[in-house]
Amino acid sequence: MEKQSFEEVRKRKEMHLKYGKIYDFDEYDKKLMRALFDNARKSLAELSKEVGLSRDAIRNRITKMMKAEVIETFRPVVNSPIMGFPITNYVFIAIQNPTVELEERLVAYVRAHPLITYMGTLIGKWDYVLYVQCRNPGEFNVVMKTLRQKFPDIKDYDVYGVLDEVKYYYEGELLYS
Repeated sequence: MEKQSFEEVRKRKEMHLKYGKIYDFDEYDKKLMRALFDNARKSLAELSKEVGLSRDAIRNRITKMMKAEVIETFRPVVNSPIMGFPITNYVFIAIQNPTVELEERLVAYVRAHPLITYMGTLIGKWDYVLYVQCRNPGEFNVVMKTLRQKFPDIKDYDVYGVLDEVKYYYEGELLYS
C-alpha cells in the first residue's frame, strides 16, 4: 500500500459524491472498517490481529477500497474551537436565476476560501449549504458581506450557528446501522 502524497489528499478533498455500483462489503471488510474508524493509525500487524486476516490481505483490502473510492483518504478529525475557530455556522443559500456559469464561479470561490470548509447542493427551498468556521463573529460578518457582494444573485440566505455537537457520526459507521 503506497502512502498518499499531500497533493493526492488535497485532490480527494475536492471530490464530489459519486453514485454508482454499491461496494459489496463482506464481514472482513466491515471488521476492517470498524477497526479503521476506531483508530486509522493502527499498523497492518494490529489490523491483521483485530480482523483475523494476514497483513497482505489487510493491505490488499484497504487498497481495493481506496481504488473503489470507498475510502477517500486518512486524515484527523479536529476540534476547531481549540484550533482557534469557535464560530461554526451553516449558511443556506438560494440563488436568483441560477446558471451553470454562476455555479462554476461560486464553486471556485468556495473551494478557494479557507474558512468555508464544506459546500453541498440541495433540493428544496435552498440551493446550497455552506459550513463556515471563523475565529470570531466579525470575521464571519466579513465572509458573508464578501460572499453577497461577489454574488449579487443570492436572493436569500439563512444562517444557523452551531452551539454544540451532540452527535458526530462517521459516514462509514452506517455499515453497522
